[in-house]
Order: sequence, then structure tokens, then C-alpha cells
Amino acid sequence: MKKKYWSEHEKYIVMIDGNFGSIRGVRLGYQAFLAFKRVKEALIEMSKNDSNYSYDGDTYSRVITQSRALQILMKIEECRWDEDIITVAKQIKAGDMLSPH
Repeated sequence: MKKKYWSEHEKYIVMIDGNFGSIRGVRLGYQAFLAFKRVKEALIEMSKNDSNYSYDGDTYSRVITQSRALQILMKIEECRWDEDIITVAKQIKAGDMLSPH
């Protein structure tokens, strides 16, 4: 089945646990996926401009640039991991996707 027919959850699993083994510091599982969706929403907000961004009622100083957010979103669509996903997850406190190691 082609990637374009995969669900977001399937794409997450492939990105985290795909061809190169599991990504260190990130969890699999549905709760982790739900936290990842929050990170993706924050990335979408960051991709809109280069100023501070609002997410879930809070305003944050950006930890990555607008162009970097766009680059990460493209990688996510291709099921490719980017370490800055963890950076954003930590900022918005999406801890359910992060493992303690």
C-alpha cells in the first residue's frame, strides 16, 4: 500500500520504528501518537510566520525558524524523522511521546 493511503497513525509508526530501527527518546503507542499530533499542530503554527506562536492558549518563543518548521512538516509527510520534533515536543510539553531515555 502506498504512503498516501496510510493513516496518520501508520505514518507515525513507520517514521518512529521504520527502516532504521526505533528513534531514541521517542515512544510508540497511541498516547504518544496523540502527543505527536500536538507537536505537528505546533509546527504548522510555526510554519505560518517567523514571530512567536500561539498553541493551545499559550504563546511561545519559537525554537525553530518558519522555514525549518516547513522542512520538518515535509519530512513528516515522507515518514522521515527530524530531531527538532523532540525540541518542539519539549517546548509544548508533549511528554507522552518522549521516553525518559
